[in-house]
Amino acid sequence: MTPPGAAPIRYVVLQMTASRLPAPRIVAGVYRAAPEPHRSTMLEMRRRILRIVPNAQEVVSYGIAAFKVNGTIVGGLRAAKHHVGFYPFSGDVLKRFPHELRKYSSTKSAVHVPVDKPLPSTLFRKLIAARMSQMKPTPRRTSTAARDTEWQALGLAAPARRGLVNANILRLGDLAKWREADVRALHGIGGNAMVVLRREMKRRRISFRTR
Repeated sequence: MTPPGAAPIRYVVLQMTASRLPAPRIVAGVYRAAPEPHRSTMLEMRRRILRIVPNAQEVVSYGIAAFKVNGTIVGGLRAAKHHVGFYPFSGDVLKRFPHELRKYSSTKSAVHVPVDKPLPSTLFRKLIAARMSQMKPTPRRTSTAARDTEWQALGLAAPARRGLVNANILRLGDLAKWREADVRALHGIGGNAMVVLRREMKRRRISFRTR
């Protein structure tokens, strides 16, 4: 019998499968242990994170339902008494976004999200991209899917991601070695991709090579 005020386990599973296959059992336990409305908020945030990094491995780290990309945790969720915490697993990520996070309380390690209002997808995308920019390149990555994680986090379409990876442009900082005209000329790079790249480069104070 379901305790008063608790959601049936079936509800949790249905919500979790809304984005893809159910999470591993140990991870699902973290969500099941959360009270409402924390649980629904966490599951919606999970869905949004997996849309940004669909190939992420779901794990539990320090009691946090976390998302690992190429061996590095890029974010995690945990219920607290009065909020849901989003943890980027880096002390340097949150301080990059004082304007975007001004409406939230936070610590160095976590954003405190209201229990009934998930973090917006646009903000997730920025935080995860910032975390992924800290990842060290893995020399043995060979497939496009394994090498375009930063471009996935920025929301670039598959043709643009392939074009950048084929040119061995794997991180935003690599664009500083390229002239803008040469990047525009890459196969798969269209106007929308250039808008995204220029916007993120401006935010991170990265410039194209001028000669």
